[in-house]
Amino acid sequence: MRLRAIHPGDVVKVNKRGRLFHAHVRGIGPADQLAIEPIERGISYRHATAREVIDHWARGGPRERQPPEQYTIDHLLDS
Repeated sequence: MRLRAIHPGDVVKVNKRGRLFHAHVRGIGPADQLAIEPIERGISYRHATAREVIDHWARGGPRERQPPEQYTIDHLLDS
């Protein structure tokens, strides 16, 4: 997998020496490795290479609170 598409805050599935675990990406570490924080307990790995990343889920952007065509209460009271 290419590290170019992976950003801080994303979730990755990592295979380190046969051990599979999920982790949050904290950034790019030394020697083009990902700095990660494992989600599962009992995992002490803090870096992963591109070859060790099996899957990737991008963090979604902020959601809009109301659709643009929806009126606000102030708009309805002014009419």
